Amino acid sequence: KAQSASMLYVADSDAGAAHPEFLLNLIDTPGHVDFSYEVTRSLAACDGVLLLVDAAQGIQAQTLATYDSASAAGLSIIPVVTKIDLPNARVEDTVLQLSIALGISDPDDVIATSAKTGEGIDSLLPAIVERVKPPSGNREAPVRARVA
Repeated sequence: KAQSASMLYVADSDAGAAHPEFLLNLIDTPGHVDFSYEVTRSLAACDGVLLLVDAAQGIQAQTLATYDSASAAGLSIIPVVTKIDLPNARVEDTVLQLSIALGISDPDDVIATSAKTGEGIDSLLPAIVERVKPPSGNREAPVRARVA
């Protein structure tokens, strides 16, 4: 089942400059194909996607389905290879799979991470701020919501 959270991210800045703050609203969706409807509904409320791919398993069918849905919705997509600490992790192969399947021209655009060791985790929030466009709209307009 999808879970959501909001967090305030304070970005690093040059010495002496103000540290910009960003309010990030995050949704964690299930990766199993049985939850594709829920994932599609969640994507409708997003401006960007962290597309997580397990380094030991490589790209799965649901990964491609989620990518297709996010791409069709015009969302910014940040590819992330996870579990790079596992003994059977195939990080380079997984990055190559992502490059071919998703048309990523620069493999450095793929963020390699390990939640266990913390490697690459510090790159995720800056990547979201840099690569995902902020929501559009008029801040002075009346509040609207999507009820699904």
